[in-house]
Amino acid sequence: MNPMTLSSTASPKTMFASNGLVEHLVRGVVGISALSYAISISVPHPFYSLALAGVSMVAFRGCPICWTIGLVETTYRKFKRHHVAP
Repeated sequence: MNPMTLSSTASPKTMFASNGLVEHLVRGVVGISALSYAISISVPHPFYSLALAGVSMVAFRGCPICWTIGLVETTYRKFKRHHVAP
């Protein structure tokens, strides 16, 4: 079975997509918040900044572009599930 094939019983497993859109958006908010705070404290506290950058990368599952790709995949999967012909 091709893992990228959409069916009504199974959803494809990809590296970037999440199980739900809300979950994906929450990961994005956490990632953006951690990354922006890491940048703002980078001069006075470089080691805390590196730790927050790591938190951001875990939340994004890579980088902000990876998160964006996952957002597109998650939205596409949600759209396909609701518009599949019986």
